[in-house]
This record gives sequence, C-alpha cells and structure tokens, in this order.
Amino acid sequence: LKKFDKKDEESSGGSNPLQHLEKTAILQEARAFNETPINPRKCAHILTKILYLINHGEHLGTMEATEAFFAMTKLFQSNDLTLCRMCYVTIREMSCIAEDVIIVTSILYNILIHIMVKRNTQW
Repeated sequence: LKKFDKKDEESSGGSNPLQHLEKTAILQEARAFNETPINPRKCAHILTKILYLINHGEHLGTMEATEAFFAMTKLFQSNDLTLCRMCYVTIREMSCIAEDVIIVTSILYNILIHIMVKRNTQW
C-alpha cells in the first residue's frame, strides 16, 4: 500500500471523509470488536479507518497496536467473508507494530485457509 504525506492530502483538493481522523477516537471505536453480536459493516469501517491511519504515517504505540490486534482476532468468528478479509489485511499491516503476534498470525492464517476450503472460495 502506498504511503502518503501531508502534501499529497492537501494537493488532492477533494473531500475525503477519512481525512480528519483521530487515532484515539478510532482506537476507542475498536472496542466494537468485542461486542456481541458482531456488526460486520461497522467493524469493517473501523478496520478501514485503522488502515488509513497506518498508511498515512500515524504512529500506533506498541501497547495500542497489541490491544487492537488481539481484539481484531475475535472478528474471525464472523461469517462475513469481507470482514474476515479486511481483518486479515489489517492484522498483516499491524503485525510489525504489535507484540506477541507470531503465533497468532500463523493460527489465523490456518483458520482462514480452513474457512476458504470450507466455503470453496478464493482469496
């Protein structure tokens, strides 16, 4: 994914609904990952915001990233394939920031493969 700097944002001229996000607000929104039942549309939108922050150079602290990372793993319980894909992409992007992720990422990868085979779909 391409990383943008502030000049790119300012010169684009268009209205971007994700442009004025605050990291703390997004991390608080990520608490929705723990809700039951999971709201796939809401969670996918939050994951989009997290990816936007990361790819625009926003620094997530190790503790923040780890908390969000482990909360995201619960989203794989959803039957929504789009949410699972978004979760995978976000976890992949955050895996270099969060701590203790090696075991989790390998387990999640195996879960995804199992889901894909079970549903007979392609990634």
